[in-house]
Amino acid sequence: MKIAIVEDQAKERERIKKCFQQFETEENIVLSLTFFGDGIEIVDQYAGDFDIIYFDVEMPIMDGMTAAKKIRAVDANVLIVFITNYVQWAIEGYSVNASDFLLKPVTYFNFTEHFKRIMPKLLNDNQKFLSLKTNNGIRKIRLDELIYIESEGHYLHLYTLNDKLTVLDTMKKFEQDLKEDHFFRCNNCYLVNLKHVQSVDKNIATVGNYLLQISRPRKKSFMEALTQYIGAEV
Repeated sequence: MKIAIVEDQAKERERIKKCFQQFETEENIVLSLTFFGDGIEIVDQYAGDFDIIYFDVEMPIMDGMTAAKKIRAVDANVLIVFITNYVQWAIEGYSVNASDFLLKPVTYFNFTEHFKRIMPKLLNDNQKFLSLKTNNGIRKIRLDELIYIESEGHYLHLYTLNDKLTVLDTMKKFEQDLKEDHFFRCNNCYLVNLKHVQSVDKNIATVGNYLLQISRPRKKSFMEALTQYIGAEV
């Protein structure tokens, strides 16, 4: 999960960071945190790649409510939580479909109660996730964000919209697990999410921003799978 915290006070940023770190340890999950010092920073850099954004309401250049409204105008799905000293902000929060509010100073008890409430929204039943065992514990990634998987010896490299992960596993297992989710091999080394196939030119498939070789023995079956997928989506 990718989480943004927009908070101008260093002391509050550290307090929230410790809450997340303790929660990660206790729940054995991996959370990716990105910090911004003001609302204008996240608005200027926003690429739609966060699952949830925490906004401090009061910031000097662009306050959290203004920033949230600008984010909501371009992203209807990201979860928004406000961190504030004043409960009256809750009313205005409805205008941006805020998921929750945290009152300052944030305590770990209040944080855990909040995050347990919001977790079902992050991991809703309509969104499929892939759970991976990494050196840091369990990492969950959205299947629709997984572009393709590359096999290299005993390792698999998973390329997502946001990053690249490496795990010790077999391609055969992933191929079987993802068979019903429109993943198909274009050669022995690549297992492709058909959703991200942009085009095919001779023996080269453009998958996301990557150019992948289609092997001659697999081309017919790959094209049949891609055609069937496209037909089902239309």
